[in-house]
Amino acid sequence: MRTVVTPIQMRFNDIDGFGHVNNSVYNEYLDCGRVDYLNQIPGIDFLSGVERLVVVHIETDFLHPSFLGDDLAVHTQIDKIGEKSITMIQTIIGTKNEVKLKSRSVMSTFNIDENTSFILPENWVFALEKFASSVLEM
Repeated sequence: MRTVVTPIQMRFNDIDGFGHVNNSVYNEYLDCGRVDYLNQIPGIDFLSGVERLVVVHIETDFLHPSFLGDDLAVHTQIDKIGEKSITMIQTIIGTKNEVKLKSRSVMSTFNIDENTSFILPENWVFALEKFASSVLEM
């Protein structure tokens, strides 16, 4: 499976009173990874328009704290493509290749005009599968 690596630019206000990245901020980092992954798939805009993908579930295991100055990167993969949703697996890796967290998220189809989900269109499934299974050329 293809992994998209998204470097994170940490901001001073990401740090809490304990001197580490606040757990709630990690969700913003994971969002950056999901957006980066989906935006690299050619031909389809999964994140805007009437029909799009939206986050409906997130599970996160926090393993090690991150501190100001750490180099962080989000590693994102598609784990599963369902009838109306996709499941993504993400890790945040730190300066010394330390896994800071592991996360699993589900993105569902959503039609904003009808306020309902819909079956993933065949062209979306094809594009997701092709991108996820392809290997980056060096």
